[in-house]
Amino acid sequence: MNRFSLMVTKLQGNPWYALTFIFLALTSLAMLAYEFSPFAQPSVVFYTIQIDLIIACIFLTDFMLGLCFNTKYSAREYWRNNWLDFVSSIPVTADAARALRILRAWRAIRVVSSTLDFYFARRRYRNIKK
Repeated sequence: MNRFSLMVTKLQGNPWYALTFIFLALTSLAMLAYEFSPFAQPSVVFYTIQIDLIIACIFLTDFMLGLCFNTKYSAREYWRNNWLDFVSSIPVTADAARALRILRAWRAIRVVSSTLDFYFARRRYRNIKK
């Protein structure tokens, strides 16, 4: 398990990993914008919701892996620094909570966070490479 923890820590510090999450967050935001646009078709919105559920599960898995297996931070520090990532990754799909789907817009904050992570990880990588 120690080897897995080191792998998770290294993976979450990888710039390409951060770039992938930036892409997923932007995709989710684009789908959210489409859902609220006047041109949205119900049949397409159904698929955007399904894709967004998959993206939310990926974000939630990333958060849980970091919480349980990241060796760089303690669980308490990781939770304190990334609680907003957890909130933004909660999939909201129940019909009674359709109005709460705006919570997915909080992923915009995830985009900013991931962009900063990508920038600093890239700088660290370049400094190590030299």
